[in-house]
Amino acid sequence: MKAAAIEAAYRSNIETVDQIKLTRGYYTRNVVAKELASGHLTPSHDHKGNPNAIPLPATFVQDISDLLKERDTTLSLISPYPWPNRAGRTMDSFQTTAWDAFQRDPSAIVSREETRDGKRLLRIAVPDRMTEAACVSCHNNSPESPKRDWKLDDVRAVMEVTKVIEPYLAAAEQRSRMIVLAITAATTVVILILFGVAALFARHEREKRDTDQHVHYLAHHDSMTGTLNRGSFLASLTGAMSRLQSRSRVAVHYIDLDRFKEINDQLGHGVGDELLRAVAKRLKRLLGPEDIISRLGGDEFAVAQTNLQDPGEVGVMADRITRALAKPFQLSHHSVIVSGSVGSAGATVSHATGDELLEDADIALYRAKHAGRACYVVFAPEMRDAMLTRRQLEAHIRDAVAREKFEVYFQPLVRRSGRLDGFEALLRLRDDRGEFISPSVFVPMVEDMGAIDSLGAWVIRNACAAAATWPAHLKISVNLSPVQFRSPNSIAAIVADAIAASGLGAGRLELEITEGLLLEAIDDVIEQLFELKNAGAAIVMDDFGTGYSSLGYLWRLPFDKIKVDKSFVPEEEASQQSVTPVLQTIIGLGRTLNMEVTVEGIETEAQAEFFRDLNCDYLQGYLFGRPMPRGDAAIVILRDLLDEMAESIGSGAVATADETTCLDQVAG
Repeated sequence: MKAAAIEAAYRSNIETVDQIKLTRGYYTRNVVAKELASGHLTPSHDHKGNPNAIPLPATFVQDISDLLKERDTTLSLISPYPWPNRAGRTMDSFQTTAWDAFQRDPSAIVSREETRDGKRLLRIAVPDRMTEAACVSCHNNSPESPKRDWKLDDVRAVMEVTKVIEPYLAAAEQRSRMIVLAITAATTVVILILFGVAALFARHEREKRDTDQHVHYLAHHDSMTGTLNRGSFLASLTGAMSRLQSRSRVAVHYIDLDRFKEINDQLGHGVGDELLRAVAKRLKRLLGPEDIISRLGGDEFAVAQTNLQDPGEVGVMADRITRALAKPFQLSHHSVIVSGSVGSAGATVSHATGDELLEDADIALYRAKHAGRACYVVFAPEMRDAMLTRRQLEAHIRDAVAREKFEVYFQPLVRRSGRLDGFEALLRLRDDRGEFISPSVFVPMVEDMGAIDSLGAWVIRNACAAAATWPAHLKISVNLSPVQFRSPNSIAAIVADAIAASGLGAGRLELEITEGLLLEAIDDVIEQLFELKNAGAAIVMDDFGTGYSSLGYLWRLPFDKIKVDKSFVPEEEASQQSVTPVLQTIIGLGRTLNMEVTVEGIETEAQAEFFRDLNCDYLQGYLFGRPMPRGDAAIVILRDLLDEMAESIGSGAVATADETTCLDQVAG
């Protein structure tokens, strides 16, 4: 910017010189030349005091210089020649340098910056050449001329213009500052924009990185508890197993919370979620630095010990987990008590992946839950064979449910007099070899599968259809599972439909419920029992005397009979005396509540006689017949009818038409 200012001043000085030269040339040609020709006026350097004199061209230049001083510009005309009117003037170094330059190049221009009295100046020197013939003639003829051989274009002096360039520089500096300020502002704006863009880009990248990390976290962790999910847990477990050293071991503990569903249903899912987080936090406290934990799903967790040195540590950790989960959990608004069943398994050379080890722990967990819960079981190889057998049995049961391969057998039920009163319908299932599978084995499995509802309805329909072909005085008894009372399908509607479809008379269908159902005898269960009663069925309490809550509900519920459990049947006569008071109490209770009493498990005539003496209403057991197919049940009915007819004939009575019709129907 300074160079531009100096350049502007330089051009200004040059223009000043050129204008002076033009003015002087005009003055020389049009004033001095005419005056010389006419002789009227005399050119003089001292023209101001002489009315007949006009200024010489050089003096004219000096006068102009005086005028230019008002504009901070000085005009000088300096010559090394000894002109009389310039005798006291000497050239300084700048002018001397310029004169020397003009001798080499008459058209040269010399400039220099200087500071004088605190002001910055620009000096411009141009050659003062002889450009007019009149001027050459005047100089050659003047007696004061320092020489007589002047020619056109000779340099006779140094014409210098000195200009104060402070305003130029100040304006230039101001413009420079403005430009610098503008550039700085623009640069600042650009930098701010760049910083903003960079910040936005960095924020975007950070958010993208955070999102990627969150997605990666979610892909490998359970969002609720922060533990590993199943896939990542198995991958980590498999990796730990692949790094097993000769003396180190890996163990997995498969954990299932007991009563979690009950807590979730009663207190809400929010409390259930909080409990899961609390469980995960408590389990983490038990871990070593190299152990890992996972929520496998629902209320199931898994803990892996990855650097065991002693096989006995497996049981120690399982016990610690069981004890830790047994302590109460203090949640935000509730104090919750749960327990945990734990299945544990240690890795051996036979395990190739974490899935296999987790499967062994799952097998051990199944054993723990069926052992009473709130305990742990360590896996043993024979458990796998048992689980394989169970799974095969489950597949067989599913196929039997789907294809109705079950059979209904009938066990006789007799009155105290010995006459046949009816049958109990019992469900039977054969295995692939044709041998019967115990109901105590397959019924719980059917319940676990969620198939007891449809299977129970099938049994009721078949039992009612069979009983409809029997004599009208014979009853059919069917056992109900407590699970059927929790089904969304109304058990009362199923019973009513079966009775209506078979045409079975009212009261001929007896429904036996276990005493365990009364442990959950909430209002809904009580309501369903009354609905069954209204549907035309009689209600029997089965296994009476084995529970703890029956007396509390017995008088409130619509029972028609109580069935004394076979555990009260004395095996020997010696034990009859000790059990008699209990049985008398039970029978007396039934009489008081207007209920009939049945005793099951009678196997000997002595046992039958014992209960007849106690005035029991009905007897059941192998003594009177084992469970049998429908065809064999028809034979038992026919035999009973024949015996009754024989007794009637022996007493002189004649068989009624109804009895004859029933006999023909059963025989047919």
